[in-house]
Amino acid sequence: MFSRVSRRTRARVHRAAKVLNQYPADVANEEMRMLISTVDDLIERLTATADPELRRLRAQTEKALASAKAAVAEGGAQALNRAQELGEAHIRGRPWSSIGLVALGVLAIGLWTGRAVMRD
Repeated sequence: MFSRVSRRTRARVHRAAKVLNQYPADVANEEMRMLISTVDDLIERLTATADPELRRLRAQTEKALASAKAAVAEGGAQALNRAQELGEAHIRGRPWSSIGLVALGVLAIGLWTGRAVMRD
């Protein structure tokens, strides 16, 4: 299958798959933004049409786009709420491990800033 594909193309595909696997939510969000932008552009171009069928399709597309935008916004809010709930549940369930993680974070920041100050 890949015998006729160049090495450069394979490398690009590999990098794209790696990004998709590491950041699926970011990739999906960007794809959704691009789709919404493209549909917005299409609706804008169909504004001055005289054909009644195209006007009907434009109205349907505007409704579908508004619905998609609302769903994306709602999904983001739900994901944020779920992340907050999980964080709170972890802190309540394992307070000492949470304190330990915070202490490690503070220590790492202290070491990092200390090195930056020492270099200057």
